[in-house]
Amino acid sequence: MEEIQNLPTLPTVIQKIHEILRDPTANAADVGDVIRQDASLTSKTLKLVNSAFYGFPKKINSITRAIVILGFNKIKNIALSASIFETFRGVTARGFDAKRFWEHSLAVAIATEVVAKDSGLEEQEDAFVAGLLHDIGKIIIAAHLKNEFLAILKSVEEEGLLMVEAEEKVLGANHALIGKWLGEKWKFPDGLVAPTARHHQPRLAREFRDLTCAVNLGDILARALGIGNGGDRGIPAIDGVVWDRFDLSTARIEKLCDAVLDGTDRAGAFLELIR
Repeated sequence: MEEIQNLPTLPTVIQKIHEILRDPTANAADVGDVIRQDASLTSKTLKLVNSAFYGFPKKINSITRAIVILGFNKIKNIALSASIFETFRGVTARGFDAKRFWEHSLAVAIATEVVAKDSGLEEQEDAFVAGLLHDIGKIIIAAHLKNEFLAILKSVEEEGLLMVEAEEKVLGANHALIGKWLGEKWKFPDGLVAPTARHHQPRLAREFRDLTCAVNLGDILARALGIGNGGDRGIPAIDGVVWDRFDLSTARIEKLCDAVLDGTDRAGAFLELIR
């Protein structure tokens, strides 16, 4: 595992945004000033804000205006999403299908937000990014542990294991743990790190359990809908903790799936960032 100690660094502008949002005196202009320091990030953030995904009738031409309309946290998360795509853009590895990986990750982001809003969770504003980050450890494994990654894929193919099971067999660790390390290195808030760490084990989540359950369910919904692929061939059963927390039924699952499909149909602007 020493081979992945050299994890990628988070762009400085995102670190500064995190710092500003911890300042109770910060305002829209402060956040806007930081984002505008990075012309590429400004352009990408405004492109996403004005995309069909958000559906505003009039074009938003400035970061400050976007913050006023959408709020600090929403713009932070949009900028963070754009930065994540940029940080890992161009990662290639044998057996790693970047296009399908990001399609899956984006679908889970949308599904997690759908579940969070439908259930009235407190962490709704963080739901999208929590879903987007859930499998980030897989891209670290693919990029830094290429031989082990191929061995993991072989176990998935030949033994019918889930990726997380094959990772533990080959590495003695899994992508959720590696994603947690990355989140800690990037100084992400606990509300993003905790769901990444426990999205396959929601009943073991000691904090942010509701959001962790939402990410877990979002992952399963995205897999069931066949949107993208995170490397798995199977679909895990919904944990009883998740089933009870969201009072699930066949009708409710179908409703959630319809909302996820609607969201992914409008999310083309996100995928354009990684092409």
